[in-house]
Amino acid sequence: MIKLEPLLRFTNSVTAQPIGKTPFGNRTTYIVGEGLFTGPKLRGRILAGGGDWFVRGANDLARLDVRKTFETDDGALIHVSYIGLYKFNAAVSHTLSQGMDAQFGDTLFMAQVQFETGDLRYAWLNETLAVAEARETSTGVEYQMYAMSHA
Repeated sequence: MIKLEPLLRFTNSVTAQPIGKTPFGNRTTYIVGEGLFTGPKLRGRILAGGGDWFVRGANDLARLDVRKTFETDDGALIHVSYIGLYKFNAAVSHTLSQGMDAQFGDTLFMAQVQFETGDLRYAWLNETLAVAEARETSTGVEYQMYAMSHA
């Protein structure tokens, strides 16, 4: 049986770089800005420069394709990558246009997460799969991540 354990929460800013309509959908690259992460076993900052190669397809459903770098408070670098789904929603768009934050669960915004590091202190992350739920905020995104383990 799979058990979900809280792993970390993070926030970071994003800057949209619209690519436009392609044969695969409406493409936007979101450039990852700085952010912070905190959890029971690790904490630190998100380095600017990652990205989300986001494509919005039919029925307002979009696919996430994200890569970013976490730096722990004790200097370890962790490559974080995830794929996921986002569903555009008029109520969320309205909330954001008012300068307010969406809430978790307001729309489909979930991800499957993997980690990669060469730092032995965090080698356990190389064997960790996680899932996440997310929300948009007035300044970027916020994620709650849960590690999957055997019960």
